[in-house]
Amino acid sequence: MRRFYCHCGQEVGFHEVSCRHCGRDLAFDPQAGTLWSGELNRQNQFIAHAPDGSKTLNFLICEQRFQTPACNWLRSPSDPNCQCIACRSTRIIPEQSSARNQLRWQRLEGAKRQLFHTLLDLDLLNARDAAHYQDLKFDFLEDRRSNPQLALEHVLTGHLNGLITLNAAEADEVFLHTMKEQMQERYRTLLGHFRHEIGHYFWMKFFKTPSQLAAFRQVFGDEQQDYAQALARYYQRGKQNHWRARFITPYASSHPHEDWAETWAHYLHIVDTLQTAQSFGLSVFEPRAHAFDHWFAEWARVTQVMNALNRSMGLADPYPFQVSEIVQGKLRFIDEVIADYAQKR
Repeated sequence: MRRFYCHCGQEVGFHEVSCRHCGRDLAFDPQAGTLWSGELNRQNQFIAHAPDGSKTLNFLICEQRFQTPACNWLRSPSDPNCQCIACRSTRIIPEQSSARNQLRWQRLEGAKRQLFHTLLDLDLLNARDAAHYQDLKFDFLEDRRSNPQLALEHVLTGHLNGLITLNAAEADEVFLHTMKEQMQERYRTLLGHFRHEIGHYFWMKFFKTPSQLAAFRQVFGDEQQDYAQALARYYQRGKQNHWRARFITPYASSHPHEDWAETWAHYLHIVDTLQTAQSFGLSVFEPRAHAFDHWFAEWARVTQVMNALNRSMGLADPYPFQVSEIVQGKLRFIDEVIADYAQKR
């Protein structure tokens, strides 16, 4: 995540709708990847000021701007939709009569926007070409574990043909920690769920031809093996000791599709964290500007610092993983696939 600044010079947050220092309105432009400062006119159009004051730009706001949670994303003047590209991808939200569900939705949308920010930077999404990914939708559902009045007993987070379903309770820290312990996972976050599931979505986009599938199978294995049977075997036998040499997580060993999604999620972890480190002057490397070997070596250095800082505070390592040479090769493959896909688009 890059750092953003108001016209007054104050640093501002990615999700903020106004500057706490000068009171100017803030809005994120997904086409330019810029957080503009300016003001809303009487027609609820956003008037942004260029940093040098040389010109002003007119935008349309998302209709969710004055709702809860507030959305600070912009629409192009030529966009016929009343919602921004992030808001209109959400199909179902948790019932909003309770303050708890309002907070859940806010956290879910915040994580989804951080995901979209990374995808826009990688040219995997294009704000000018929303039709290209109009099949991408999100359902944020509850089940009886968090709402006893519901008939649905168990919501499984997952992906199916462009529809990503997330259990809204994953936005609760207590639920998230409980599931982390039950599943014996070293890392589990709401943003991590989004990154994993979007990997399944892009697998559909990347691997359509026989040659593309052959390249995938050479790195990750044959995804044609029965998925349900593979997961049943994984949960029956438990975590195996041999997984570390070939996979980024134990779950990645369950099936080639999950290996892809887990490795893909870690690729997005690396890209976003290195961008943040670069923005704060902790790193000079940028994933889009340097070759894979260079920025992967920089990732090792940055995670060493991250983990050491957390240990100084008595906290768990934020990145508790060891990347083997095999997994590094999988990350390199993802890097090449993304570059090829973005270039063709």
